[in-house]
Amino acid sequence: MNSINRLMLVVDPDTDSDFIIQRAKLIAEKYNSNVLLFMSKPNALNPDSVSSKSLGSLFFKKQQQLFAEQYEKMLQVLRGEFSAMKIRATAEFSSAKNSSDAILKKILEYKPDITLKSIQKPSALKNILITNTDWYLIQNSPCPLLLVKSQQWHHDGSIIAAVDPLHVKAQQNQLDHLLLDTAASLAKNLQLTPRAFHSYLPDMGTMFPKVLDAGDYIKEVKRNHQVKVEQLSQTHGIGPENVTLVKGELIKSLLQCIKKERGNILVLGALSRNFVERAIVGSTAEKILYDTPCDVLIMKNTQPAQ
Repeated sequence: MNSINRLMLVVDPDTDSDFIIQRAKLIAEKYNSNVLLFMSKPNALNPDSVSSKSLGSLFFKKQQQLFAEQYEKMLQVLRGEFSAMKIRATAEFSSAKNSSDAILKKILEYKPDITLKSIQKPSALKNILITNTDWYLIQNSPCPLLLVKSQQWHHDGSIIAAVDPLHVKAQQNQLDHLLLDTAASLAKNLQLTPRAFHSYLPDMGTMFPKVLDAGDYIKEVKRNHQVKVEQLSQTHGIGPENVTLVKGELIKSLLQCIKKERGNILVLGALSRNFVERAIVGSTAEKILYDTPCDVLIMKNTQPAQ
């Protein structure tokens, strides 16, 4: 991500947007980006839910107009903040019934280099639905998606790419290079530290009867992972001192790494729709998105496997 010419900011009118606006201003300023401020707020007064005869067609149209004007004014105020920083910004509002579809449609039309959206932990009811906007965009958005948490960045923080260098699929290998390249580029432009993270668990089931010394086997597995992840990271200018290799459970070790290394962004890859289709309650994907104490950048490899 050496350049971000187009940045799309999804403005949520119902939540505190301070943090996502801070991120957007910082990134746009560093990359000299054009910014699209997009707000989607369904209008409760729509022809399907309200009888035009009971309200009167003129009154109905007036209410729709006032509804849109209220949020368009909010966007214009926000646009003025960007303009005051010499950031080129435009603003658009949608009152379409389905916000998820409206946001995705705008992404496909605008073709941003990155889309920023604040992420909120769903309610107990929404937590069991795969169709909420966060998951919908992860599944369908072709561009990088930065899911922003409500917290400040560390001034001396890092950008951490989670990689899997021993994966046998060529598509995963290509994705790992994309993740590290993105982390290194963002870190350079935002004046942060790029880091690589990889966790592994030795397959003890393959030890016996071939392996008699468990200690030697575990050391050999660690060396193998260490060499692979360091070689991969070094091709993107990330030295061994900025590589975290952990033997253990993914979520726990990842959370520890983020806290220790003062992570601001965790860069993850989504290979296919299966990433979302497997994202049910209690899954690894959901825990990473909602429990990690940093923003999460979802990347997709759009290149065919070599």
